[in-house]
Amino acid sequence: MIIQKLREFLKNNNIDYLWINTTDEFLVEYNELTNSSRYFVTGFTGSTGDALLSQDKLWQFADGRYHEQAEKEVNSYTTVVKVQLGERVSDLLMERIKDNSIVGIVTSKISLGFYNLLQSKLKSKGCKIFDLEKDPVEMFADFQTSESEEVCTKIDEYISGISADKKLKIFFNHIKENSCYLETNLENIAYITNLRQYKTPYSSVFKSKAVFEKGQAYIFTDEKTEKIGDCFSVLPMKDFKEFVKSKNNVLYNPENISKADFSLIENNAKEADFDFIAIMKSIKTHAEIQHMQSCFNRTDKVVEKIGQIVCSQKIVSEFDLSEEVNNEYLRQGARQLSFKTILAAGANSSVIHYSHPSKDVFVKDGDFVLLDCGGHFEGGYSTDITRTFLRGESNWLQRKVYTTVLKMFLNVYNYELKEDTNGQELDALARKIAQESGLMDEFNFNHGLGHGVGINVHEHPPVLSGGPAGRNILRKNMVVTIEPGLYKSGFGGVRLENTVYIEEIEGKHKFHSFSKVKFQENLIDYELLTDREKIWLKNWQEQV
Repeated sequence: MIIQKLREFLKNNNIDYLWINTTDEFLVEYNELTNSSRYFVTGFTGSTGDALLSQDKLWQFADGRYHEQAEKEVNSYTTVVKVQLGERVSDLLMERIKDNSIVGIVTSKISLGFYNLLQSKLKSKGCKIFDLEKDPVEMFADFQTSESEEVCTKIDEYISGISADKKLKIFFNHIKENSCYLETNLENIAYITNLRQYKTPYSSVFKSKAVFEKGQAYIFTDEKTEKIGDCFSVLPMKDFKEFVKSKNNVLYNPENISKADFSLIENNAKEADFDFIAIMKSIKTHAEIQHMQSCFNRTDKVVEKIGQIVCSQKIVSEFDLSEEVNNEYLRQGARQLSFKTILAAGANSSVIHYSHPSKDVFVKDGDFVLLDCGGHFEGGYSTDITRTFLRGESNWLQRKVYTTVLKMFLNVYNYELKEDTNGQELDALARKIAQESGLMDEFNFNHGLGHGVGINVHEHPPVLSGGPAGRNILRKNMVVTIEPGLYKSGFGGVRLENTVYIEEIEGKHKFHSFSKVKFQENLIDYELLTDREKIWLKNWQEQV
């Protein structure tokens, strides 16, 4: 068994604990399960959530989206650590590590920022980090990644709104003549190059690393690429280490690069003031907004078709509905899904990121059906929408829960944005409404209110949450989701999500939704709505 082999490895190397990663050496969010050390060890399939192994314990850390899912998926040797909103994984990790211990960390699969945080906290307990250049899980598991000869293609300028060369010139304004910038965030590289590839499920990026110098960009990849621009050179990945080691005054972002990559530049490195490419990427061009509108028009058709099936009397299982979602995206022209479809019926709808639609669970009268889905179309930008449907007649509690979530959405969507409005402010507004409903003694809202959307379905900035990331100011042409939800194990859950962008009208900023899917009338209790909310809802339902 792999756990026994790992414990033998720890014993032979005098290591007390092993931090087991979800991601790969590119620090991607959507790592394939067959390429995820965490999955091989605990069996958990969530997109995030690392694990910790000792000689007698194995802990799986899971945020609020995955509490129920992790409990159902992990093997019998694993204890799930349920990370609550406001809690930090690093603090929960320290509670489980004994003083004066040695912790093994794979330096190629952890961001420098998180590595430094753990190092500081471990030092206070008298602990040390044992740097591992090779992941020991890979010694005992059969790792595989999707392979194809698909070329990285350049999206048209009518989609991006700006060429790669022009993006680079804007970026160069923030690099001094004698400096260069190391970038290993795949979404940032895809953005700056205007290249897309669909080899890896739920991802439109390509595996690469980049070094930007004044006037020139060097892209290191083993993928075949179309010509990017006059200022770009494409080099094989094998040349990356020696190339970057030869550079002086290398700027970097600690959240974007791994500890292993930082080790290559450590003696000539300087932390950048901010992640300028991420900020550029978050402010969409008019062309990007127009293209994303087209993508969401097609996404709406997928959701509306599934809603019609749910509300019919057709006998259909979770699995059948999920397959219909996936097939309909392809019929609408999607290259692939932007994340794994969440399709949950009945009590399963309380599992926030339910990911195993069953052939044996059929939609029955009185069932909620929660659908959260998205696709990558020709530009490689993500779509993301959630609707909760009901088959048959609703009861009073279903109407109260649905209407409360709807109130949360309507009040945030129609909020008058100010110059300093941030994600924390909006997240607090939604939670205030949930608290005032009287439902929070039994129901939970264990995720943030929203996240940025772009090349990755989870883009930062912007973020709508009560955490530190929610402090970012919301700016014109940012794209973000508004997705309040309420969930109760055994009862089910409701989530209503729209991806919106911030537009300016007569000098004022306001949200504008890409999606136009109606809310289900027989789930709305109008007595729970204020007069103003009724007007907002009427305007929404009539715009479709």
